[in-house]
Amino acid sequence: MYRVIGIDEAGKGPVLGSMFIGFSIINLKEKKDLDSYHKTLKDLGVKDSKLLTPKKRAEIYEKLKDQMDIKYVQLTPAIIDHNNAMGGKLNQLEVDSIVHILESTKPDLIIVDALTADPKKFGQEILRNLSFKAQIISENKADTKYELVGAASIVAKELREEEMRQTREKLNIDCGSGYPADPKTKKFLLENFEKKEYEFLFRKSWATFKNLIKKETIKKLDEFF
Repeated sequence: MYRVIGIDEAGKGPVLGSMFIGFSIINLKEKKDLDSYHKTLKDLGVKDSKLLTPKKRAEIYEKLKDQMDIKYVQLTPAIIDHNNAMGGKLNQLEVDSIVHILESTKPDLIIVDALTADPKKFGQEILRNLSFKAQIISENKADTKYELVGAASIVAKELREEEMRQTREKLNIDCGSGYPADPKTKKFLLENFEKKEYEFLFRKSWATFKNLIKKETIKKLDEFF
C-alpha cells in the first residue's frame, strides 16, 4: 500500500471566522498509480476550489467523500489569537497542525500547497518535525497542478464556507464573507466589534481589527472634545 496525502488551506486572510486546512488521503497499490488517480479526480471536475462555482464545489465535495479519506484542522479565531498573543507565527501554527495530522496517518508521499513564498523551506520544515520518513512535494499553487491538492482545497473551502453560512443563520446576521475587503464584513465590524456575543467570530490580533478599533477610539475622542 502506498499512501498519499494532498494538503491545502482556506481562510488564511479573513478577519472573521476560522481557517481550515484540508487533507485528502488515498491508498494506492503503487506510486505509479497516482497519475491515473489524478485523472479520475480530474474527470470528477476536481480543480483549485477558487475556480469552481459554490454549487459545483459543493457537488464535488460530496463525491470526494466516497473517493477518499478526508480530514481537516480548524484554526478558530481564539486559537489564532492565542498563538499570536504568545508570540507565535501563523505559519508555524499551520506547520504544527499539518504535522499533527500526518503523524496520525503516516503517508508515504505528501503533496502540499506551500503556505509561504519559499515552498522548499516550507516542505523541509514539515519533514523536520515528522517522526517518520516520507517524501514531500511542496509547491506554490499546487492546487492548480495536482488534483489531489485541488481536492484538499475543495475540502478546506467547503468547510470554511459552511462555517460562515451556519454562523450567519444561527446569529441572523449578514457579516459577508469575512474577508477585510468585503463591504458587508467591513460594515459588520464597524457596527459590532465591541459586542461580546460576536467575540468568538473576530480575529482580534488581525491588523484589520486593531486598526478599526484605533480609528473608532480616535473618532470618539474627537467627538468628546
